[in-house]
Amino acid sequence: MDRDYDIFARLPDASVHCLIRVHGTLHVRTVLEERGKRTANECFAMNIRTREVIARVNEKVARRALLIKHVTHRPL
Repeated sequence: MDRDYDIFARLPDASVHCLIRVHGTLHVRTVLEERGKRTANECFAMNIRTREVIARVNEKVARRALLIKHVTHRPL
């Protein structure tokens, strides 16, 4: 049985935005990688019913950007 997976983007303010729904695991990686090329934000694929995250892209890039933002914007 193929499941539906939603592709999400985690924005710099930590909010999550749903981008697209993909049917079946065969297409998830391709769609996720294409979306990840268009943004530096972390993107991930998740089954809404089970809350299972099956793939991520840009995770390290997004965390690094958040850390840099946090360090450079600290009050003195």
